[in-house]
Amino acid sequence: MFFSFILLKKSFIFLSKKIEPNKKFYSKDMTLWKELNKRNKNKDFCNIKIEQRSRVNKVEKKILICLPPKFGLGDAVEYSIAIKSLIESKKFEKLGVAFCDKYTNIFRDLFLLSDIYPLIISSKEIKQYDNIFHITLEIEALKLQKYKRSNIAYEICKFFGVAVFDFKITNDNKKHINDTKTLTIFPVSTSTIRSLDYNVIKEIIDNFINFYKIKIILDDSIFSLNLEKRIKVSNVQLLKPTNLESLICEISKIEFGIFIDSGPLHLAKIYNKRGVLIETSVHSNILLYNSKNIYPVPNTYSSEFCSGPCGLVDIFSVECKVGCYETNKFTFKKIKKVKNLKNLQRWNKKDINSHFLLNPVGCIKNINIKKTLELIKAKV
Repeated sequence: MFFSFILLKKSFIFLSKKIEPNKKFYSKDMTLWKELNKRNKNKDFCNIKIEQRSRVNKVEKKILICLPPKFGLGDAVEYSIAIKSLIESKKFEKLGVAFCDKYTNIFRDLFLLSDIYPLIISSKEIKQYDNIFHITLEIEALKLQKYKRSNIAYEICKFFGVAVFDFKITNDNKKHINDTKTLTIFPVSTSTIRSLDYNVIKEIIDNFINFYKIKIILDDSIFSLNLEKRIKVSNVQLLKPTNLESLICEISKIEFGIFIDSGPLHLAKIYNKRGVLIETSVHSNILLYNSKNIYPVPNTYSSEFCSGPCGLVDIFSVECKVGCYETNKFTFKKIKKVKNLKNLQRWNKKDINSHFLLNPVGCIKNINIKKTLELIKAKV
C-alpha cells in the first residue's frame, strides 16, 4: 500500500520520528497507516488516502527508488547492492531510496548510501526527483518474489542496463576475527521452508564437536525457542543477538559459516566469508551470485507439484490449507492465475509455524545430510 497523509492540527511522534502538521507525506508503513486511521475516528486528526502508483514512462537522471513494504534482511542487502550499482554506474545525478524501514542502517551504514527516507517522505522532498520508481510495479520479475524467487540485485541492474557492483566489506582489523576453528551455524529463516531441520543440526554437532567450537545463532522465533529446548550439548554456544547491529558484528567475525537462505547468508557474502549453503527452496545460483567462498549442498528433492529448488520463499494458504506447492497440491502456474495474492498469505503464522517445525515440508525433510557433512569437512 502506498498512501499520503497530512496532519491537520498538531505534530505526531511515530517511532521516534516527529511528523509536522500541515505538510503532505507519503509512506508504505502499515503500522503507521493503522495508527493514523485509529487516531482519525472523528476525521479531525489527518487527511489520509491511498495513492495510485504510476509507472515511469521515461527514466530520467534523478530517481527515487520506492521499496516494497515488509521485506526481509536478505532483500535489504540485495536492494542495497542494486542501488549501489546504479550509483557506481555514474548514469544518474541523484538516487534516493524510500521506505527502507528497520533496515535503514544496512543502506546507510554498510553501503554508505545517502538520500535515505526510512519511514516517510514529504511532497517537498519528492519534488527533488524526476522519477518515482516503485520496484515491484516496474520490474516484472520481482512481482511474484514470494512464489518464485529471483535475483533482486541482478533484476534491478538488468532493468537499468548497468552491471552488478561486486560490493565487499574488508575487515582490516584482523584481531577482531577471533573465531578460527569455530563453525557458526545460522539455522533460522523467517520461513519454515527455509529453516534448518533439527536433525541436520544435530548431525553437524555430533560430527564436528570434537574438532571445532560450534556456535548457533538464534533469534526470538518459535523455531529458535524449539532449538534451545532440544540442543543440550554443553559446549555448543547458543547466541541470540539483541539487535541487527549485534548480528552484523557476529557475522563480521566468523571464520566458517553454515547457512540456509536467510539474511545472515547475504551479509556473509558481502563480508566475503567462507562457508556452506544448505540449499532448500531457493536455488544457490541466485543466492550465491557474486560469492566465491560459500559452497552449496544441492537440493534435489522433487514431487508431482514441485522440483527443488522450487523458488517458493514461504508457505501459503489455499482453500483453508496451508503449506508449500507439494502439500497444497498447487503449482506456480496456478499462482499466476490467482486474482488476489493477498488471500494466499492470510493464515495464523504462529500456529502454522509450530506445526511445520514438527512436520517439515519435503525438501527440508530430505536434506542430504551425508553430502552436507562431506562438504563441510572438505571446505572448512
